[in-house]
Amino acid sequence: MVNDISTKVNLKGDALRNAILDVAAKLFIERGSAGTSIQNIAERLGLSRTAVYYYFKSKDAIQRALTEEVLADARKLAGDTVARDDLDPVTALRALVAQHAQLILSRPAEFRVADRTQADMTSKQRAAMQSARRNVLDNFSSVIERGIREGQFRMVDAHVAAFSLIGMCNWSAWWYKPSGRLSIAEVADLMAEMGVNALLRDEARRSRSPADARESLRLVREDLDYLEKIIDRAADAT
Repeated sequence: MVNDISTKVNLKGDALRNAILDVAAKLFIERGSAGTSIQNIAERLGLSRTAVYYYFKSKDAIQRALTEEVLADARKLAGDTVARDDLDPVTALRALVAQHAQLILSRPAEFRVADRTQADMTSKQRAAMQSARRNVLDNFSSVIERGIREGQFRMVDAHVAAFSLIGMCNWSAWWYKPSGRLSIAEVADLMAEMGVNALLRDEARRSRSPADARESLRLVREDLDYLEKIIDRAADAT
């Protein structure tokens, strides 16, 4: 958020548009959408209402920009990654987590607004937001499922694993501080590494001792449990 009024009025183009969105996001979270007016946003920035209206024709247009645009970006990033045939599941999942985290870390206000102002949204806005979130979840799940099928990931519930990784990224909108020790890229890469390692079936990490037979047995049981769940789901669907 910009603090100096002289700086505020000198902002132009995308910089001013982004400043309006940033201030609006903070006010929506503080007061709710219903308790925030265009006048409130303009005053916080040291601008006239006309200057705000130049970029956004209404408060609803600001709210749509805050909730729909960022989620549409998340949806596109995930979809583009999953569509690439040259990425193996491990590389694809690392990219999915890193880029999703980086998007949230660079635009935390938008994600906080989407999380906290659903009650103030129109049914159309809520539907668009939920559709984008489901699409991102489906893309994460499909990559994890492919990694399980190809033996690169452990036998886990892909849906739960996807929710967990996305949740880890989403929470960063609340705790990350740009003034902290690590940059956005460094934090995103760290999250991606943790996410992949949590699922990876890594031969190098297994014990090379007589206990290997027990480890192999454990993995067989894990595989059987997973296959049993797949069979049960297929039976329920018929």
